[in-house]
Amino acid sequence: MNARISSAVAVFVICTGLAACGQKPGIETAVPMGGFVAADGSVVDAGGSVIDPGTGAGVEFAEGGGGDFGGDGGAVDGGGGAALGGGGASAGGGSAEGGGASPEDGGKAPSEGAPAPQPSGGSGDTTGVTADTIKIGVHAPVTGAAAVPQSSFERAVGVYFKAVNKAGGINGRKIEVFFEDDQFRPDVARVKCKEMAEQEDVFLLIGGAGADQIDACARYAASVGVPYLSAGVHQTRPGQAALGDLPTYFALSLSYEQQVPMMAKLYRERFAGNAVVVITADNDSLNGFHAAAESAFKSAAGSSFQYAARIPKNTQAEALSIGTRICNSGAKVVVWQASPSTLLNVSKSMVCQPTFIGPGLTNGLNIVAAAGCPNINGSYFYSPFPGMDLMRRNADFVRDYRAANGAEPDDIGAALYGVERLIVSMLQATGKDLSREAFMGTIASKKSFSTGVYPPTNFSSRFGGTAMHLLQADCSKREWVTVRQNERP
Repeated sequence: MNARISSAVAVFVICTGLAACGQKPGIETAVPMGGFVAADGSVVDAGGSVIDPGTGAGVEFAEGGGGDFGGDGGAVDGGGGAALGGGGASAGGGSAEGGGASPEDGGKAPSEGAPAPQPSGGSGDTTGVTADTIKIGVHAPVTGAAAVPQSSFERAVGVYFKAVNKAGGINGRKIEVFFEDDQFRPDVARVKCKEMAEQEDVFLLIGGAGADQIDACARYAASVGVPYLSAGVHQTRPGQAALGDLPTYFALSLSYEQQVPMMAKLYRERFAGNAVVVITADNDSLNGFHAAAESAFKSAAGSSFQYAARIPKNTQAEALSIGTRICNSGAKVVVWQASPSTLLNVSKSMVCQPTFIGPGLTNGLNIVAAAGCPNINGSYFYSPFPGMDLMRRNADFVRDYRAANGAEPDDIGAALYGVERLIVSMLQATGKDLSREAFMGTIASKKSFSTGVYPPTNFSSRFGGTAMHLLQADCSKREWVTVRQNERP
């Protein structure tokens, strides 16, 4: 499947002089051979690392993928053109209960890698960029075990990009989107990403959903120097480099491991003393999450912790035995990290009705609530975007989705709309002289991008997430509703 999205282009007003863009006087004379000056005035060397223009030394970045929402990280609102303004749900609202991860929440997360990109230097790789076009590739599981309707992803891809094109594009360039179904299979995902990178010559790649598919494409993209962006998934995988060490990878929201402290805190707040089990699919990419969750909930629940188990990635025949064991344990809470289809199969097989809690994002989609109710009523899952109870009030999103599709929006549309807004903000911040090195250097130097859908980012590492939204299944509405916004680990 391949979809292209384009529209007529007008030209944005851009900065034409370094000083006018906030560049410090004299910095242009200190740019090293093959380097460049980012739109925010930072100097980036030929390897894509942010440097001190006076000494040529690399700039040190703070460790960790979280960070404050405030500060002077240079938040970008996506301005420039009517479709790029604010409006709708605020990213700053709701309850943001902070605090670092405590030992009882599972300890320190795995290493998140170095923040600065490391692509090859030179004059810059402008593959996928012309005077009037930026090519972007997107892959997502339209078919396979992911419980997502084909029409939802097809309608969702490019909604905000179309609005940007209609408003004039990005520095005079329209966005052309290529969309491929990865079939919820890592091998297919890699092939599709390779096709988009090497045959369609896309500038960057976006992973829509599916941890193993995102992992496969992120590793391929790093091998050929293509920027790759997705919502946060796992951080480590046995026998392979951590995602945080890939030179072209950027996670737009908290990883699964980073969400464990919030889940343990939720248990202590609302379920303390109740029997709890941890259930994780047997993908090796989830080993880190499983270990962190088991440790955190043993600490949080004490004697109420029953067991931790791994189950097949795609569970059908085994659903009854998995559900029976959960019910026989007396568990009132199930920490769940497995596919939506497995959640539906297991929950429907159960004679008891525990509360499921887990990380974002696919189990927190409304199609899961609609199919899983009443068995998952009251369950909690984290999400990088608010529920549709809030997104329906986001005037920009509703307008743009209706304009693109002639239909009412859904939460798949909200998920990709949030991703697209962040990427447009990053592209705008990079400026007119767009190359892969400049784009990745801008992310590393700017760090903070805030668009009002995903929580603000802080790219002090490859993992730019700072917070998540907490959703709860409301079976009277057959959808997930927003309980808290911008909750930090």
